[in-house]
Amino acid sequence: MKPQTFLFNVLLISPFSYAKQKISLQWAICDLSPQDTLAKLGHNALPSYKENPITYYDEYPPIHINSGLMFRTKTNKGQPLSTVKVRFPGAVTDLPDFVDCSWNQYGNNSPSFTCEKRCALDSTIWQEEQVRFAERYETIDWDALHAYGPYPNAKWKVRIKGYKTKFDDVVVGDLHLMEIEVKVLREEAHGALQTITKHLKKRNVVLCEPQQGKTMRLFRAMGYLDYKNEEL
Repeated sequence: MKPQTFLFNVLLISPFSYAKQKISLQWAICDLSPQDTLAKLGHNALPSYKENPITYYDEYPPIHINSGLMFRTKTNKGQPLSTVKVRFPGAVTDLPDFVDCSWNQYGNNSPSFTCEKRCALDSTIWQEEQVRFAERYETIDWDALHAYGPYPNAKWKVRIKGYKTKFDDVVVGDLHLMEIEVKVLREEAHGALQTITKHLKKRNVVLCEPQQGKTMRLFRAMGYLDYKNEEL
């Protein structure tokens, strides 16, 4: 999936269905540690409610992330699983019926449309439907996928200005890949974005620049990516 061929048909959405859709608003946090962020938000001794490892996959050095393809393994509700994600610049048509899709937005960036296929993790990491889904967009050398991790991933539930948010931290050595996330109806997204962003800045929470997902930030911190040349 070369950048010049990464083109998709925009799906026209009626005003009613648009209003009913949810979007995940996310803020990449660059404080020194989660304890610093929690203290700024008034939660000095808040314990994490979940701590599960996460492993990211790409080639070595990574090449698929710049095309919007992401591979990882983690644990969800006690179930080890693998997931393949594809991030698009907008909603798309002609998707397989076995994937789950959602809207996402980092900071003031334009919203993106992400689809994923999760499977229970067993002796084979990547299952048939995951392979079929990823290879719709790019040829994958599955044997060349390199495991980055596992890394500890702690999560907290934090209420910000009336919104129920989740705060998580992926620890890679001395690096903390932190993120705050809230899911709201798309019609409420602008108000929620402005309200929470204003509150984070008022509390001196350090927002990363640029605002990006944890996988991008991880590979950039490792020296593999230059954000000025990144497509997504």
